[in-house]
Amino acid sequence: MAFGKPQKRFSQNFLTDQDIAVKIVGFLDLNKNDVVFEIGPGRGILTELIAATGARLVAFEIDRDLIESLSGKFAGYENVLIVNQDFLKVSPSEYHDGAFKLIGNIPYDITSPVIGWMMQYHQLIGRAVITAQRELAERIAAGPGGKGWAPISIFSQCHFEIRKVMTISPKSFFPPPKIVSATLLFEPRQDKPRVEHWDYFERTVRAAFQQRRKLLANNLVRMGGPVKADIVQILSEMGLAENVRAEQVTIEEFIQIGDRIRAVNIS
Repeated sequence: MAFGKPQKRFSQNFLTDQDIAVKIVGFLDLNKNDVVFEIGPGRGILTELIAATGARLVAFEIDRDLIESLSGKFAGYENVLIVNQDFLKVSPSEYHDGAFKLIGNIPYDITSPVIGWMMQYHQLIGRAVITAQRELAERIAAGPGGKGWAPISIFSQCHFEIRKVMTISPKSFFPPPKIVSATLLFEPRQDKPRVEHWDYFERTVRAAFQQRRKLLANNLVRMGGPVKADIVQILSEMGLAENVRAEQVTIEEFIQIGDRIRAVNIS
């Protein structure tokens, strides 16, 4: 059955470049014992390559208009399940009890929610290959010291080693988007930082970047609790300058700052 036109309401840009598709699926490093969740299979260019590996595949497509065509296309594959569901509402245990790999070409407007979903279920994700708008992808993979370093980078990198593995031209999609895309490879961190008080860590990071042009100390005062003198002392004890900015602070340092702010608040 023929596939319909891309739907603007779902920000659909279907990958059409077979060579790029082969590379993307290759980054998953699949074997027949793997379980894969695919976010938005679209017309199934990645789905077909994954299915051919023998891996068990669960593909989540929100667009009802695509379901019949996808179901027909993959009717002969016992290892493929097409599900008409919003991926962001998926609970992995409904479809698999254990670890899985994740793949998807993600529209810009749901990239951050998808990353949030990955953080929620990070312990189950053995590897992920996510394609998104290049600017946002580079921010997710950014390190401290640059303009890209942001809360989404920090929270993601608490759980995953992330690197950009490929840039994709708009001409590789139909219809061609107005942006360049990039593919990220997520692998579980073997040296995950220990965060005992995630609530303070998260509050600290979000407050730190609330106004990027301001000094870190000035932003952290907005959290309430410690006054600026307390914040400056915390930074000094950690060997950080009073005029340090959020983009210069590492994940481990943010964890320490959060713990120290908590200690001041409960003392």
